[in-house]
Amino acid sequence: MVKIYRFQRLMIIAAVIIWAVFATKIIVDGINGEKGNVVDTFCDNVYYDLSACISANGKITKNMTAATQKLLLVEMAEKLGINRYNITEDDKGMNLSQNSVNGAVQIDIVNTDSGNYLKTEVILYKGFESVESYQKILSDGFDNLGIDTQVTISMKGSVLGDMQVHDRNEMAARMLNMLGAKEVASGNIQDSYVVYAYSKAVGDSVKIGKKKININITMNYDEINNITNIQLATPVYNEDF
Repeated sequence: MVKIYRFQRLMIIAAVIIWAVFATKIIVDGINGEKGNVVDTFCDNVYYDLSACISANGKITKNMTAATQKLLLVEMAEKLGINRYNITEDDKGMNLSQNSVNGAVQIDIVNTDSGNYLKTEVILYKGFESVESYQKILSDGFDNLGIDTQVTISMKGSVLGDMQVHDRNEMAARMLNMLGAKEVASGNIQDSYVVYAYSKAVGDSVKIGKKKININITMNYDEINNITNIQLATPVYNEDF
């Protein structure tokens, strides 16, 4: 009887230890975040009008003829897995595009007096689990071309109505916590509430002054549609919201 009791005690202790290990892992993962969980974090907080944008821009260092530029567009399209695209050309450059119910791809070569630039944008309306794959495709593609770039991931969505300050701050704090990020700066810029933060777990970063940034949250109210637009980007969103 004593042996059975001791055995049961050992089993209970073992179960408690195992539970503690898994609980600690869950807590640590929740606090520290994991690379690539920007998508999950956003989708856990915003539910309407969701879309993802993966983009990269950079200056082409090699001289290219029109035929070579077209070949570059086609090769990039193949890497992205699209084959029903249209190519147009004018005096400003060349564009390859494909649109579908699931998303869109825009690849541009823009010719300017200061040089030629490659701009690539992949937009997803569903299938957000593919975001990391497209990020790697763009990163590798630009690297192979010798073009310096930083791939940006931007998640967009909305909530109904005009979010109050408390709700806005609470959502931003919750997303930063899920990403294991610390706020660097926040405030109102024009009509938008903007948060800049940094997380060791998220990946590449940029510097604003001496501080690293790789999380950018933006919220603004659309009076016409009575919705609050919300965006979560990494490392930072470079265009108007």
